[in-house]
Amino acid sequence: MNRYPWRLVLCLVISGCLITLTNHTRADEPATEPAATQADDPAATQVEDSDAAPAATQADESTSVPADTQADDPIVVPVVTKTDDPTAPLREEAAAAYEALAEAYLSNDWDSVEKLRRSIRKHMRFLDRQQRMDVAYIQKNIKDFQPKWWGKCSSSSNISFKAAIWNRPLMANYMPTQMLGAQSVRAKGQIRVDRRGRVERTITGLDVIVTWKPSMVNSSTPGTGKLAEVHDMKLGELGEVIVWHELGHCYITNYLPMEHVVELYEQHAMLFSHLQEFYADLTAIQHASPKARRIAMILRLEGLDRYDDAEQHARASHAIGSMILFEALENPDDWPSLHFPPSIPSQQVELNTIIYLYEYMDPNWSVKEARALREMAGDFIKRYGEKTLRSKGMVTLPAKYKFSLMAGQDHEHQTGRDAYVAQKLKALIDSGRADTLTEDETYDPPLRRKLREGEEYIRTPDDRRIDIPF
Repeated sequence: MNRYPWRLVLCLVISGCLITLTNHTRADEPATEPAATQADDPAATQVEDSDAAPAATQADESTSVPADTQADDPIVVPVVTKTDDPTAPLREEAAAAYEALAEAYLSNDWDSVEKLRRSIRKHMRFLDRQQRMDVAYIQKNIKDFQPKWWGKCSSSSNISFKAAIWNRPLMANYMPTQMLGAQSVRAKGQIRVDRRGRVERTITGLDVIVTWKPSMVNSSTPGTGKLAEVHDMKLGELGEVIVWHELGHCYITNYLPMEHVVELYEQHAMLFSHLQEFYADLTAIQHASPKARRIAMILRLEGLDRYDDAEQHARASHAIGSMILFEALENPDDWPSLHFPPSIPSQQVELNTIIYLYEYMDPNWSVKEARALREMAGDFIKRYGEKTLRSKGMVTLPAKYKFSLMAGQDHEHQTGRDAYVAQKLKALIDSGRADTLTEDETYDPPLRRKLREGEEYIRTPDDRRIDIPF
């Protein structure tokens, strides 16, 4: 009996497999031309020197090769065209859905926003990164501009309602009037006269009342004035800015310690009024809807026109204008809707550039810009809100510049800011980013003061302003 029969069988099987594999491999190989085999023959390599070369060529030409085919003709390689992107129609549809949502959001069309923000979910994978960020932002913040208590702001009777300002609850006491907007503070307490006739006053609390025209809230009446037409402004958007502004006043008065508020009103009335207006304007920019947010800026052109450096509204709007201007000068590509003057103003460089920015901003802006403006206000309050109060109105600007709300302490800072703005404007003008003029156009900054006729300022219909219904 063979001791290793299984080894013999295994060897035979392996040998058979190798033979089969070799046969298959050779069968798949193309037939080799004899001429290729002769390439290794030294005699064959000398074919160019022999007289047989032309004969061989002629023999080849006598075969079935067409006469019009030359050996030197280029080889035509068929062009393989890339097939169309099958997702292209889906991306176009997604882009259209995004544009519709963004337009509805920026124009305060809340009914359309509510529908579009739901339907756009199926398109998210076909949007680009910035569009997805914008949609996520809209989804997250849409309710901020439609608070449940907003309907109480148009009440024709005295009413108290609980609002939310800067993410904190606030009890607002509202009294409807025909005033454009105001805050009233009344001290509660006791007054006692001692035996020597000295008056002792004990304050136990403060009653803070805000007021505005209820007819302006949610009004669809078109605004008047050149910029009202350009931005399709309704009186309801102006009313929205005023409501948030006055609630900003109310917030500051309520959340500061009572004894500090009393001291500020009694001992630092001018400083406190400037601080109040500054924080109230920031509140409007932070909380107002996207469309009304720009009205909060344009609204202040009235005070910047007749600029009075001792008036709190003018100084507050100048400070916020500086914040926006410096942010735009530092990052002009992030603010494509903002325009810069075609030449450097010969005087009051910063102030005139702010006015130009407000006058010529594009009516169509992006969700990214609307978000950036809102976050600018919010970030400032988080970083510098308390510091500005403690420093008696010293505002920190981008690029480490300063702005004092009190004009008497701002002269040196103003000189530095004017030089900075002039330097940045020159670079923008040289690069083509600033506006340009035709040969017959000129740019003249507006006069600081206008003639007054009664309580109305005289201006031409082409003045880029809005009419404020005082």
